[in-house]
Amino acid sequence: MKKGLLSMVTFSFLFVGSSLSVGAVENDKDCGDFGSHEAVLEFWFANGYSEDNDPHGLDRDNDGLACEVSQSEYDSYAASQKDDDTSEEATEESEEGGELPDTASNGPLMMLFGAGLAGAGSLLLFRRKSQNA
Repeated sequence: MKKGLLSMVTFSFLFVGSSLSVGAVENDKDCGDFGSHEAVLEFWFANGYSEDNDPHGLDRDNDGLACEVSQSEYDSYAASQKDDDTSEEATEESEEGGELPDTASNGPLMMLFGAGLAGAGSLLLFRRKSQNA
């Protein structure tokens, strides 16, 4: 019985672990995928990336600048984006519940995995109590 239970738990870990893609980035981008620094900055700002949020690894040296863009290029692009954002700010405030970014995870699958582990733990706990009684 113990071998069967252990093999079932091991199989569940392997099955669920192989189907999860937590932390994986679909359509991973590299610096070579962009034709210019302007294209890199457009992608960087459009997805809301920063030094702390860089799922594609475009900022390898963690200086906050993607694909070795110079600080002056970054500053001028950021200033132009701030000017554009102030004109669009009124329309974006009324929009609620927009599309999630590409960095969103697969939460329901993780909740199902947690519920399965909790169920297996409960089964083992009740089985142990019945054996000790």
